[in-house]
Amino acid sequence: MMKELIVLVADKNMQFAMEGLLTRHQAFQMRRLTRRDFDIYVHPLRDPGVFKEAAAFLRPYQRQYQYALVLLDREGSGQEKKTASEIADEIKTNLERNGWRKRAEVIVPDPELEIWAWANSPHLATHTGWAELRSLMNFVKNSGTWEADASKPERPKEAFEALLREKKIQRSSSIYRKIATDVSFRDCTDPAFLKIKTVLREWFHPGNNYE
Repeated sequence: MMKELIVLVADKNMQFAMEGLLTRHQAFQMRRLTRRDFDIYVHPLRDPGVFKEAAAFLRPYQRQYQYALVLLDREGSGQEKKTASEIADEIKTNLERNGWRKRAEVIVPDPELEIWAWANSPHLATHTGWAELRSLMNFVKNSGTWEADASKPERPKEAFEALLREKKIQRSSSIYRKIATDVSFRDCTDPAFLKIKTVLREWFHPGNNYE
């Protein structure tokens, strides 16, 4: 019997974030997936490895999974001269040439995954050691990692790590899973995040059952 989904990611932070997001079936208006329904693999060569080798990595799994999802950051991929959409399209074309036709999608956060963490939610403060969201936001905007007129930090990863350092919280991939599980993304307008919501809803709509 085929499993529902295989996910290839660039690092453990992405792995844990995806584990959290895949529990959000109600928020994504999709049917529930159990941990037995999907597998997440981390490419040993991180973002550049995902860009160059996603199709080869996933080729042996075509008959084992219904769908394939690929996730990598634009920043650090080695393809920064390209747009996120161009990177995603190139990888998807290679996947479809290698047997995943109409069964694969590629998500490229720009500049990096941490852009999704910057939701207006008290859970962001809770999981990064801050007592309240307002003080967290004030700290970041005064730290130079967030322009005053921008909706999100220009350097989201650096801003996120600054929060943890200020509160002496050790960096851990589990923080990404907690944020992905708890934070409301209702008002998130990031194109990559909206794409992943759309893809999961289409693939795993409550009316679609491949068992």
